[in-house]
Amino acid sequence: MSFSAATHSFPEPLSIQTDRMDEIDQLGDSFNWMIQQLEGSRKRAYEEELLRHRLIANLSHDLRTPLTILRGHVTRLNKEPLSVEGQESLTEINHTITRVGDLMDDLLTYTLVTSGKHPFDPAPTDIGRLVRASVAAWYPVFEEQEIQLDVDLPAEETFYWEADPKWMTRVLDNLFQNIVRHAAEGRYASIVVDVEQEQILVADRGPGIDNSSSMHGAGIGLSTCRYMLDKMKLKADFVSNEKGTKVVIRRA
Repeated sequence: MSFSAATHSFPEPLSIQTDRMDEIDQLGDSFNWMIQQLEGSRKRAYEEELLRHRLIANLSHDLRTPLTILRGHVTRLNKEPLSVEGQESLTEINHTITRVGDLMDDLLTYTLVTSGKHPFDPAPTDIGRLVRASVAAWYPVFEEQEIQLDVDLPAEETFYWEADPKWMTRVLDNLFQNIVRHAAEGRYASIVVDVEQEQILVADRGPGIDNSSSMHGAGIGLSTCRYMLDKMKLKADFVSNEKGTKVVIRRA
């Protein structure tokens, strides 16, 4: 198992052996002391990283029960006579419960990916075909949210990346999910596979990452995307303002 905080391949320093009892010997003792401190720091960093991943995984699991209970009470209250203001508050509570649940799912995924517990199997991947399958899977969701979908996918031409198909699908799922969660009010999504430039473009007309308070919750998911893409030697360029967000995925 490898952790992101302990993946640097620095050569291990060697202790100095000396029989001389002079300044050189003192220097060797000091150097050996520094090596011991460095080894102790590395061990503590590894243990802290391991503990952090365990705490996040346990937290994600433990929070599901109270969220389920809260949602049950919301369902019960929905059956009671409420004022307009009360119904609006209940709807907001339900949306907040959903957002918290989504955040915990994103956090757990990020933890599994960065701790090496998520299988990574890169292979030559037909990007045109993969994006087409992802769009087809998400089309009913966009349709339900009344989001106009502008798709430009090549019928025959394509290109290949050395990528894990499951990881690439997860990246696209996250980008599409962010549109539904945070940019649905723009009622628009554009998905393009540019064969000539070997790029994937995903855009929306939402309020933008920096202009929507709800988009701050997308940070964990976007961090997961960036980590996965980096592992596959790819990158995502984000351009976001009050008119929308555009993401371009290409080779790093």
